[in-house]
Amino acid sequence: MPESSYAIHTMGCKLNFYDSEVIGSALEDRGFKRAQCVQEADLLLLNSCTVTNNSDSEARNFIRKFRRSNPNGFLVVTGCYVQAKRDDIQAMSEVDFVTTNVNKYDVEPIINAFHGAAEPHFEDHDIMEKRPAEFRILERFEAKTRAFIKIQDGCNLRCSYCIIPFVRGNNRSVSIPDILEQISRLDEAGVREVVLTGIHIGTWGRDFQPKLHFFNLIEALETHASDIWIRISSLDSPEIPDELIELVKNSRHIVPHFHIPLQSGHNATLKRMRRGYTVEQYAERIQKIKALIPECCIGADVIVGFPGETDEEFAGTETFLNSIPMDYLHVFPYSNRTGTPASEMRPQINGRIIKNRARILREFSAKRRAEHEARHLGQNREAILIPNKDLGFPYKALTDNYVEGWISEKSLTDFESGQAILQPGQRVSVRLDHLDLGRVIAEPTKILD
Repeated sequence: MPESSYAIHTMGCKLNFYDSEVIGSALEDRGFKRAQCVQEADLLLLNSCTVTNNSDSEARNFIRKFRRSNPNGFLVVTGCYVQAKRDDIQAMSEVDFVTTNVNKYDVEPIINAFHGAAEPHFEDHDIMEKRPAEFRILERFEAKTRAFIKIQDGCNLRCSYCIIPFVRGNNRSVSIPDILEQISRLDEAGVREVVLTGIHIGTWGRDFQPKLHFFNLIEALETHASDIWIRISSLDSPEIPDELIELVKNSRHIVPHFHIPLQSGHNATLKRMRRGYTVEQYAERIQKIKALIPECCIGADVIVGFPGETDEEFAGTETFLNSIPMDYLHVFPYSNRTGTPASEMRPQINGRIIKNRARILREFSAKRRAEHEARHLGQNREAILIPNKDLGFPYKALTDNYVEGWISEKSLTDFESGQAILQPGQRVSVRLDHLDLGRVIAEPTKILD
C-alpha cells in the first residue's frame, strides 16, 4: 500500500507553527509523508487563527479554497478558530474532521477518521482548566535553519481587544529540563537558532510551585544550552528586569534582540486596552537596554485605530515613538473581534483613518529599520544563513542583532571547484558591506560551523 501524504497550512502566530511541527512529526511517525503542496495531499490540515474577525473569514476562505483545489482530500481543521467556533466549522460541508486546541497533538483520532474507522467523537474540555502545558519533543524542524520552540501556552492577562486567552487558556509553562532537552535535540539535528515561543512568554514559570520567573529560564539556558543561538520572541516591558539585560549583554547564547509590544504610545489608549504599563515605564526600559547594549535591535507591536483613539492620542503615539530608540515596528490596524470588550467600545474608528495611521507608522518603521542597518555597515557580525527567493541573492544572512544581509550567488561558490561552499542554516561571519537599492549587501568572511 502506498504511503499516505499530508500537508499543513498554518495561520497566525509562531506558536501555531510549533504546533504544526508537532502534528506533522506525529503523522510522519505513523507512516505519513509530507506533500509538497495542498493539491497533492491525501490529508489536509488547516491550523487556524482567530485573533480577529478577519482571521475567521480568512480561515473559512482557506477551507473552501482547499476543497476546490483538492476535492478528494480529507480536510481537517484545528487551532484557535476551532476552539472558538467548533460547531460553525463542523457545519461546513467542506470539512471532514475538526479537533480543538486541547486535543490537537493527539493525531490518532485524525488518522482513524481518515481511514473511516468511526464517526468523529468530541469530548468537551474546558480550555481554562488548570493542567500542564501540552508539549512534545521535536527531533527536527521543517525549516531546518531556525526553529520555534514552545516554552509556555496561554495567557492570564485580559487585554480588552484580545480573545486569545479564551481559546488558549491560562498560562501553562514547559519545564526547564524539557526545554533544554528540546534545544539539545534540535542542535543535534543541525538547527543553529531557536526562538523561544509562546502566547505570553514573560509569564513563564509563574504557574510552578515554587514559582519561577522568565529570568530563571534564561539563566538555565545560558548555563546549560549547547552552542546554539537563542532568540526571545516577545516580552512586555515590565517583564525585563535589569538582570536580564545584563545577562543578554554578556551572553554566549542569547542574541541582542528584544521585541517589546507597545500597542500604543499614549497612556489613555493603553488604559482602555488594559495593558498594565505606562509609556513612561516603557521608555525607561528601552533606554536602559540601549544604554547597556547599544548594538541591540529593539522592535515593537503597535495597534492603530483602537476604539476611541483620537487624533491627539495618535499624535501622542507618533511623538512618543520619535522620542525613543526604536528600530522597527509591526503595525496592526485595529480589527474588531466579537466577544471582546473593545468590540463594544465607542467610537469605532473609520477604516480610512485607520489605514492612514498604519501607513504613517509603517513609514516610520522603514526609516528606523534603515537607520539600524546603516549603523552597522562596515562591521563584521555573526549570522545565520536563511533561504531567499531572489535568484540573484539566494540567501540572506540574519545577524544576531536582526540585520538582514543579502548574499549574492558569487559569494556562495568556490571559484576553483564551482561548488557551493555555504548552505542554509550555517552560521557564518559576514561583513555588512554596503547598501544596494535599500538592501544591505553582506559578504561572508568566515564559516563558523
